[in-house]
Amino acid sequence: MEQVWYIPGWLRSQKPIKSIMRVAQQTFPQTQICFKAWDGESYVWSLALSNAEKEAWRIAFEIAVMPETQRRHLTLIGHSLGARMIIRVLALLAEQHLQIRQAILMGAALPADDPDFAKIGKGSELPILAICNPKDVVLRYIYAEAGGERDVAFGANGSLHPHDNLVEYVLPATITREVEVSALWAKIAFVKLLANHHELFYFNYLKQLRNHETPPHEIMVPQSFPTLQQRVLDREVWWRVLIEDAEWKLEKHILTGHCRILNPQKVRTAWGWERKMRLAFDKVIRQVRLQETQQAGPKEDPSPLSS
Repeated sequence: MEQVWYIPGWLRSQKPIKSIMRVAQQTFPQTQICFKAWDGESYVWSLALSNAEKEAWRIAFEIAVMPETQRRHLTLIGHSLGARMIIRVLALLAEQHLQIRQAILMGAALPADDPDFAKIGKGSELPILAICNPKDVVLRYIYAEAGGERDVAFGANGSLHPHDNLVEYVLPATITREVEVSALWAKIAFVKLLANHHELFYFNYLKQLRNHETPPHEIMVPQSFPTLQQRVLDREVWWRVLIEDAEWKLEKHILTGHCRILNPQKVRTAWGWERKMRLAFDKVIRQVRLQETQQAGPKEDPSPLSS
C-alpha cells in the first residue's frame, strides 16, 4: 500500500492539525497518511533546529531498515523545518544507494546553497518536488535574520543551480485568497497575507498540482536583497545592460555597481550584487525556455507527481 509520511515544521510538530490532515488525505486518496511527530515545539530556534537535524538521522535509519518494497511505496512530505529534515534524509539514503518513491518539499527552511542538494536526487525514484514561495514573509525576511544562516531560504528562492531529479514550482500569489483558514487571524485579509508560510496554503497548492488544476507556472526570480517590485523607466541612463534575453534584462548601475533584473513589463523583480544576479538571471531564462518548450510541445501531463 502507498504510504505518505508528513513531517511538520517548527512549533507544529507534536499533534496533527485536522485541516492539514484532511487536505493531505484529499491530495492522496486511498493512501495511508502518517503524521511524523518530532520535538520541535521549542520557541528557541537553535534548539528546534538541532532537534530537527537529530530527528532526520532517526527517520533515515527507520527508512533504511525497511524492506525495499516498502521504501518504494513511501512518499515523504515536509513543511519548513520538516522539508529541511527530508533533504537530510534523502542525502543520507543516497549515500547508502537507497531510494524512496518520492519526496515533496514545501517552503523548505534551509539555505539554497546547502551541500546536500547535490546528493538528494539519487534518494528518490520519482522527481523531488519543491514548492517555493517567493513572497513567503517568514522565509524571506524572518528566517534570514532569526535563522542565523545569512541568506534567504531555499523555500523562498529555489536554487540558483539546477539539481538532478529536482523540480521547482512557484506557489501562486493568489493562494491566500483561494484557501479558507479557520483561525481567527485569517479573518483579517492583511494578516492572512503576511502569514503566507502556513502549511495549509502549500498543501492546497499541492492538491491543485495533483489534480492538474494549476495555471501555467509562474517565473520564479531568485532574490538577493529585499525587493519591492515596481515598474521603472528603464531609460538606460544610469544603467548598463549586461544581458538581454527573451525580453528580460540584467542591468548594472554605472555608479554603485549593483545589478537589477527587469521583466518584459519593465518591472524590477530582483536586485543585488552581480555574481548572484547573473545566476538568478540564468535561472529565469531557463524557466522561460522551459515554458516555451512546454507550450510548443504536445499537450501531455508534465507533472512529476506520483499518482
